[in-house]
Amino acid sequence: MSLRSRIVLAVTAVFAGVSLLAGWLMLNRAERSLQIAFDRAAQTRAEWLLSLVSVDPVVLPLPTDRERMQVIYRTYGYARELFRSPGFPNSSGKGQRRAPHRFSYRSVTAQTSSDQLSDGQLLLTLTVPDASLRQDINQLRWLFGIGWLLSLVMAFGAGYGAAGWLLRPIQSIINQANTISKAADSSRITLPKSQDELYQLTDTLNRMLARIREHVDLQQNFFGAAAHELRTPLTVMKTGLEVTLNNEQVDPGTKSFLTGQLDEVSRLARLLDEFLTLSRPDESTQPLTIAEINLPVLVKNCVAQLATVAADYEVTIRTDTDKLTGETARTDRVKLEHILLNLIENAIKYAVPGSIVLVQVRYSGKWQIQVQNQTVRATGPTLDLMQPYFQADPLKEGHGLGLWISHRLTTMLNGELHLDWQEFTFTSLLSLP
Repeated sequence: MSLRSRIVLAVTAVFAGVSLLAGWLMLNRAERSLQIAFDRAAQTRAEWLLSLVSVDPVVLPLPTDRERMQVIYRTYGYARELFRSPGFPNSSGKGQRRAPHRFSYRSVTAQTSSDQLSDGQLLLTLTVPDASLRQDINQLRWLFGIGWLLSLVMAFGAGYGAAGWLLRPIQSIINQANTISKAADSSRITLPKSQDELYQLTDTLNRMLARIREHVDLQQNFFGAAAHELRTPLTVMKTGLEVTLNNEQVDPGTKSFLTGQLDEVSRLARLLDEFLTLSRPDESTQPLTIAEINLPVLVKNCVAQLATVAADYEVTIRTDTDKLTGETARTDRVKLEHILLNLIENAIKYAVPGSIVLVQVRYSGKWQIQVQNQTVRATGPTLDLMQPYFQADPLKEGHGLGLWISHRLTTMLNGELHLDWQEFTFTSLLSLP
């Protein structure tokens, strides 16, 4: 549930409770006012009828067909009933309801004073049907209920509109924050004009973004500077090893050792390339050098570069590219080679010792390279493997960057990289246009 909905529901609930309590009190007062007004009218009627009563001779006014009347004459401690309407209640009291037959009544009593009748006292009790009173009270209750429901609807609508207006600055902050899609983006969220809590929130977010940018810049600069500083000595070492290997005077044993050292230097150079890619993770438009590439030959070259690594892990690499000799691919050779080396090396490191890493190249309208290896674990997370610094096995050699960088480079080449890990088999499927 959104914040706006919660605010509206809270305001509506409070309004409903307060208005219901206030309305109930007002309704009770209104009902009592109607009852008092009705009793006063009945009292006036009773006093008028009493003024028409005479004791000597006895003269009595007659009530209407729906009224009931009782006249009692009290003198010298005795009471004599002069008149009693048929159906008159057995007892009466002012403001009390009685329900003989199908009517309910309200009773009032009028009596003469000593000035009006010196030798006695007349008491006239009049019961009047209160159907009109009950009708008025019912109409009042219906009016209150309908008015209360309408006020709730209006309060909900007004609260929804007011909540939207109050939350508009927050939505503006959210929209501006969503436009900042890169850590290196120097954009700031516009500060509100009012110096309120939203101003403090926006200022806090801007300062947090500034700290994040600062740390990201430091990280990127560190990776970039470290990679550039190490590239020169590695290039010198690689050149020296290659020159030495080309010397015919080097004995075979030494040449084998130097070949292994050259492979290790090449691995370090690729690791530096990964650091350089990591130093600019938000660059979506890196330059591509598109050229015609014989993909099967490139795959075999990558397998040859990793032959020493496969031997160290006691893994055999088998390639399946013999049926593809005439097809070529147009892509960036350096970046594609980087992807293939990462995928094959990852398969070698996590393969079961003594097993086979299968590398297959297929072409059916688009290029597909599949790298498959047997694993110790039956299954594992595949989506997390494309996140930086995530390792399926922390005890294995690596930095958790290979598959993440491969995924980024694949996206730059407009390709797709799918990972699957089921039934002790890990499969990397690279698709290129």
